[in-house]
Amino acid sequence: MLMYSLAHFIFFLLMGEICVASLNLNGARERGKRAAIFETMRLKKVHVLLAQETHTDPLNAADWGREFDGLSILSHNTSTSGGVAILFSKSFTPISYEVEEIIKGRLLKVRALFENHFFVFICIYAPTSAIQRMLFLDSLNDTLIKCDPDDVLLLGGDFNCTELLCDRNHVEPHMPSRRRLVELMNSNDLVDVWRNFHHGQRQYTWCHSYDNSLSQARLDRFYCFRHQLSLMKNCSIVPVGLSDHSLVTCFFFLNSIKPRSAYWHFNSNLLVDNHFREVFTYFWKDFRNTKSSYKTLQKWWDCGKTQIKQLCQQYTAYVTKDLTQSMKNLEEDIIELQHLVDQNADLDHRENLRSKKKSLADLLGVTAQGALVRSHFQSVELMDAPSKFFFNLEKKNGQKRFIHALRSNEGHLLSNDVEIRRRAVSFYKELYRSEVSQDQSAGWAFLENLPQVSEEANAGLGRVLTLEELQGALQSMECGKAPGLDGLPVDFYKSFWQVIGADVLAVLRDSLTRGQLPLSCRRAVLTLLPKKGDLTDIRSWRPISILCTDYKLLSKVLANRLSKVLDEVIHPDQTYCVPGRSIQNNISFIRDVFDLGKLMDLSFGLVSVDQEKAFDRVEHSYLWNNLAAFGFCQEFVDKIRVLYCDIESILKVNGGLCAPFKVKRGVRQGCALSGMLYALALEPLLVKLRKELHGVKIPLCQNVCNLSAFADDVAVFINGQNDINKMLNIFNDFRVVSSAKVNWSKSEAMLVGKWSDGEPTLPAGLNWNRHGFKYLGVFLGDDLFIQKNFEGVLEQLKGRLSKWKFLINKLSFKGRVLIINNLVASTLWHRLACVDPPARLLSQVQSILVNFFWDSLHWVPQSVLFLPKEEGGHGLIHVQSRAAAFRLQFIQQLLTGSTDTSWKSVACAILRTFNGLGFDRTLFWMDPNKMNLCKLPVFYRNLFKIWSCFIVQRTRSSSLFWLLKEPLICGSVLDLSVEKSFHAFSDTFINSGTTTLEHLLTGLRWTRSWEQCGSS
Repeated sequence: MLMYSLAHFIFFLLMGEICVASLNLNGARERGKRAAIFETMRLKKVHVLLAQETHTDPLNAADWGREFDGLSILSHNTSTSGGVAILFSKSFTPISYEVEEIIKGRLLKVRALFENHFFVFICIYAPTSAIQRMLFLDSLNDTLIKCDPDDVLLLGGDFNCTELLCDRNHVEPHMPSRRRLVELMNSNDLVDVWRNFHHGQRQYTWCHSYDNSLSQARLDRFYCFRHQLSLMKNCSIVPVGLSDHSLVTCFFFLNSIKPRSAYWHFNSNLLVDNHFREVFTYFWKDFRNTKSSYKTLQKWWDCGKTQIKQLCQQYTAYVTKDLTQSMKNLEEDIIELQHLVDQNADLDHRENLRSKKKSLADLLGVTAQGALVRSHFQSVELMDAPSKFFFNLEKKNGQKRFIHALRSNEGHLLSNDVEIRRRAVSFYKELYRSEVSQDQSAGWAFLENLPQVSEEANAGLGRVLTLEELQGALQSMECGKAPGLDGLPVDFYKSFWQVIGADVLAVLRDSLTRGQLPLSCRRAVLTLLPKKGDLTDIRSWRPISILCTDYKLLSKVLANRLSKVLDEVIHPDQTYCVPGRSIQNNISFIRDVFDLGKLMDLSFGLVSVDQEKAFDRVEHSYLWNNLAAFGFCQEFVDKIRVLYCDIESILKVNGGLCAPFKVKRGVRQGCALSGMLYALALEPLLVKLRKELHGVKIPLCQNVCNLSAFADDVAVFINGQNDINKMLNIFNDFRVVSSAKVNWSKSEAMLVGKWSDGEPTLPAGLNWNRHGFKYLGVFLGDDLFIQKNFEGVLEQLKGRLSKWKFLINKLSFKGRVLIINNLVASTLWHRLACVDPPARLLSQVQSILVNFFWDSLHWVPQSVLFLPKEEGGHGLIHVQSRAAAFRLQFIQQLLTGSTDTSWKSVACAILRTFNGLGFDRTLFWMDPNKMNLCKLPVFYRNLFKIWSCFIVQRTRSSSLFWLLKEPLICGSVLDLSVEKSFHAFSDTFINSGTTTLEHLLTGLRWTRSWEQCGSS
């Protein structure tokens, strides 16, 4: 037995990956067929088989156990229908397991332990009857809710319904089943494993012929938790000869995950230890006197941070040792006193014993508190505070950031930890290597005739660094973020700023003079976050630079300076990192152009360009030339160059650090300046596109629509093949000077209008879409396509809230409101700000949120919950009111500020289409209840419905210009039709084109209008 366990353990470690398969057997009562099944498992190297339609019963269960050399777990139905089984091969038998037979012969769950790994296998065979299938899916949902997200889940089997159109060669017979299945997936955060590896492909697992027609569908599938998707290596559909269903195989990795910190982190809870604060202050004052012993301030500073680390470690170790010795002494004293009390019941001995026990209890309390501090424990009182601790209570899984395997350049799968690190480092070394060619003559045209920074702005940009600027930057930085390589977080600097602030200033000033930062500042820890797609492709991981706080302080000061002048040189149609501009401006602009295209029967195209590793490919030499071309003073450019002088990155992979490598290009994602620098780097390309392309000219709109840009998301308007050809040439030329690279296969394009002369030809890998596309996280296009923004919203909200159910009884009402307002409802805001949801959706969302708040009985009316705490409420978010607030914010932005922006120009063009009146912002002076809004787009119809809830009060204006623009119709101040005796005035004015006071005072129109009124 011992030898078997040892062999099993060694095999488990060496195996690295597991194959789980699912197959509908279509009956397996014959011995020969069972033998074929077991042989298929052996040949395909299947470790676990989820089998359906086994047709087992208690009489032949023993046959399975006798014939199969592994572990067979059966759930019977009848000898002619149903039956499910989970078969574990001999090489993959669990150490222990729990079986739950939820629905006999249809729903079987096994939770198995394999060397500290818990796996949950759920085998299903959904009923063919639609009504029974709906009830079955409800039971499956209840089962999934109870699953621990830390266990590795594999749900597989025959679902007898599909979730996508491409999963059948005909229409889904029972659409409610599809909707219920999609709800189940969303609410439990599940992912279709095969579909994740085969986007948009058609392959079926079942085929049936009847009445000269062929029905095919992908009924057999595997699902896993979304956060465990990185575990999955591959999923395939393999035809077999023993059933009318195909075998579905799913391979996943078994690498052990050992969560650990890659480098030392300062424990911020030490900041509340007064003794530690005294020790540190004394240490630093003494260390400050050693500056003369170092060649440079940079080396002194780096050494100081190293000694801070040692001080913290020694302090913690000393306190622990001192407490341990004190406890030992007390324990010995207590034992001795107990003997004395036994021998002599002296009152002094008893009192002394009581005192010693109390001291030991107090010391144990101190020790326990120290352990809690070292483990970053937060008290129960903070369960109601909007702290990092509170929001991290949500059940999550650390495997999301773990890289289980990567593919080499040749496509080979690498699962060894050393090979994974080598592959990742090799990729990022190459990515951050400069590609600038010697001949850049074609690229310099991008840097000509750019907008210039004013002399006044340059005076502020180039000034000397001050302590006040550093302190202001520090106070604006968020606490609780991961520290850089030195381990010192923002909290540390804030707490000890009075002690070290002047030294930080001196080091940074000296670094700016020398042109180089200390080594610790020049090195960033590069951590990888998963994106969508195949996670064995290193390009599907997003690099984030974790920088030291002193580096971030300098970059924050420079970012604060730069933010004040960005709008001087960056065009309004680029909104990223420019104060006063918003991502909502971009989305509103594209949405309104689509709507105008339908209203005015326009023809144009829109290409959303995907730039590969955009932030990481910015050439440093191009960036410095770019800043000079915009007219930034040399003093400011030199300060920014210091941040990128001789910098390195250290890749963090699976909890370990790799060797540092040089970074010759790219802006660091994680630095306050990076977004602004990227916006400046991109602007010359956008200037060229605006100049060279014809764009879209919209009637009633003063601006030509050329493009919309937010960070690396650039949407370009085209009006023909010539525009597309020019766009391609411009992007190719820009790559020469900046290394920017377009990934056309991941770009999207939408075509609006008839295009009777033929559709323009797009670059390879790109196709026109006629319904819409996803832009900046929002689906835009026709009304049906826009509704994709809200598909599965209710299930996603329920799923997010279900992750807090384990804690609900310990949460106060304040804690529940924090979860609802900050973590759940807030996920809707981005979409609600720019598109309108289905009619009943928000009330359904509100019902889900309120039910979570109460958890059982509703003790007070909902209206009370929405009130602020000061007024007796709980401050619970009212979703419909928030949606209305977004519309009012849109109106406020539209009516105030500069009008020379593309999104406002297009919005006003839509308003001018109202009844052919030509009004834009003056429509808000009229009464929406007297306006026929049916011809306006949905967004603007709802906009005026919200506006109608308010009474517009206007102060007296001395401006003759605005007085002449005053409308005479639709409930405005001068609308005479509000009086019953003058009800015909409104129609008369509209028919004659006399709609404003200016029109009325024009002699010709006055006479005509008066005559018409008289005849009426």
